[in-house]
Amino acid sequence: MAQKVGCSSCGAEILAETAARTGGLCMPCKNGTRAQIDAGKQWAAERAARESDPLRVLWVSLVRRVNDAAFGFESFSEAEKLYFAVGLLEGEVYNGGFDQYFSNSSGSFYEHAARGLQAVGATRSAQLLADAKHALFGDSAVPTDSTERRAHLRALSLDSNVLDSLDTQFYEDPDELGALMERFAKEHRLVPAVASTDGA
Repeated sequence: MAQKVGCSSCGAEILAETAARTGGLCMPCKNGTRAQIDAGKQWAAERAARESDPLRVLWVSLVRRVNDAAFGFESFSEAEKLYFAVGLLEGEVYNGGFDQYFSNSSGSFYEHAARGLQAVGATRSAQLLADAKHALFGDSAVPTDSTERRAHLRALSLDSNVLDSLDTQFYEDPDELGALMERFAKEHRLVPAVASTDGA
């Protein structure tokens, strides 16, 4: 399991490799977007507090199923797979950038995340993911095995400014990904059509 340390500014857990590259800072602190992300997290926390929120119920259900040996990822419908993979991507990148996403187990779902971003209409985010993938893996496929993927990343020599720029652009939420994900969930009947971010 990859070693993690606390960000020297906000305390968020990040990969030790990321800390070594950024002077001990998580990517949001390094890029000066921590306040924006914290505001987003506060909004998300308030939303999560509403236990009956259909999107929260959906996410909790997917997480439980993917970790249940009796079900797992392969038990998901295609729409559920895409929704789940994009959700993992969003959470990892906001927490520690594309470097963290590809280093953690979430990176195993890269292909579904890439397809999911296209499926929900998040074309700019999809391009950022593709650019990050190309920077780290070139034209090769992203290994689904986490150990193999981490070994590749450890051996890689890459200008940190490349990923930093992509992280910053993703943090700016060019597609308003949350709204697109909600619409996708409704259209594919993953949640009731009456679900809404404004509680209506």
